[in-house]
Amino acid sequence: MKWFKRKRSRHTGMTWYDVTVEQFQRLKGLDLNDLDGQIEAASILLGINSDNMTWAEFCQQLTKLDFLNDPIPQTIVRKGYEINGRMYNCLYNLQEMSVARYMDFSNLAPSNDLVKILAVFLIPEGKEYGEDLDQVYEDIKTMDIVEAYGIFNFFLMEFRVCISTMKDYSVEALRKSPELQKLVSQVMESYSMLEQQLSGLD
Repeated sequence: MKWFKRKRSRHTGMTWYDVTVEQFQRLKGLDLNDLDGQIEAASILLGINSDNMTWAEFCQQLTKLDFLNDPIPQTIVRKGYEINGRMYNCLYNLQEMSVARYMDFSNLAPSNDLVKILAVFLIPEGKEYGEDLDQVYEDIKTMDIVEAYGIFNFFLMEFRVCISTMKDYSVEALRKSPELQKLVSQVMESYSMLEQQLSGLD
């Protein structure tokens, strides 16, 4: 995601850590080289109404968004997160992923819905997968995009290992099992979708 080019301010006032998943999803698709896109981004991130500002005041506010020129910082995935005051456990091993969660991920990957995709990997402490989903979605919307990006990066690497393992699987075994062929195809498609999700974060 590229912000329009102009002289950088020494003190931007915001960082990627201040951007929530919900805000990021609203930013995606905006042309930040266009004035309309800049006005909308300022409204989303700063909560300002440019109609009530002078051009000089608006340009001054935009300096707070200089961080959008920079890539989202990389971070390491954790086993637990506190989100919106609640503790969440993060799936740490794809080999422990249930069939239900895998199928949900496969169906959600093409949707571009970061909130619901993250809900496949983040489970409230003391709850089972699929419980209190409305609350889970609301909490994930408040998560900062840096942590979300870290989770995506982690699972991208996990899926790469998974795909590599499947490619090494006996070709003869795949030929004898249409069901296994279908499963491998689904995993490959999910992997491709996940890569597209991650490329869209830059």
